[in-house]
Amino acid sequence: MVASLVSLALLYLAALIIPGPNLLLLTHTAASSSRRAALGVAFGIATGTFMWVAVAVFGVQRIFDALPALQTGLRAVGGLYLLYLAFSLFRSMWIDRSSVSDKKEAAPTRADETGQQAYFRKGLLTNLTNPKSLAFWTSVAVVSLDPNAPLATRISAVMMVGLMGLFWHIGLAYLFSTPPAQRAYLRAKPVLSLITGVVMGAFGTRLLLGLRG
Repeated sequence: MVASLVSLALLYLAALIIPGPNLLLLTHTAASSSRRAALGVAFGIATGTFMWVAVAVFGVQRIFDALPALQTGLRAVGGLYLLYLAFSLFRSMWIDRSSVSDKKEAAPTRADETGQQAYFRKGLLTNLTNPKSLAFWTSVAVVSLDPNAPLATRISAVMMVGLMGLFWHIGLAYLFSTPPAQRAYLRAKPVLSLITGVVMGAFGTRLLLGLRG
């Protein structure tokens, strides 16, 4: 039991460190908006992680084997959603360039402070449709645990991974929403938004093109 859990923890830690849509969305929100908004995204991503690890350790591959259309549909939705996020970033860049303002040190807007549920949903949807999450939880994580592992081991795996994801993403939300991080982001916002949008779009396009194979 301990060996399986340690193996899963190390694999998930590596997955957390590798940049993907979850990390890009969270850091972008934290640096460009408010800490409250970033925490909403963090809790949404963490909730998605709990859901992913639960279905993984309790037989996600069996579900996809029985319903292959479900996996295909999830990939299609994920690809489209990532393209939507990329489009939203490009659109915000255009609006920022078109508007005349001097908000270099602007405080977070009231919408940021009152729309935490919307940010939670964005984090949750990004994680659930994330091709990186889909690939990890349907392959690497599945083989790291014995399919006949006791119920206690599976529950422990869900709690362990879920809490790892929760603390990691909350930590990032706090780190990237600090004033120095936000000031640095504002200075590099055009470039960082462009990079984030391109990467999101590339993830989405790759996911949709993979459906053809």
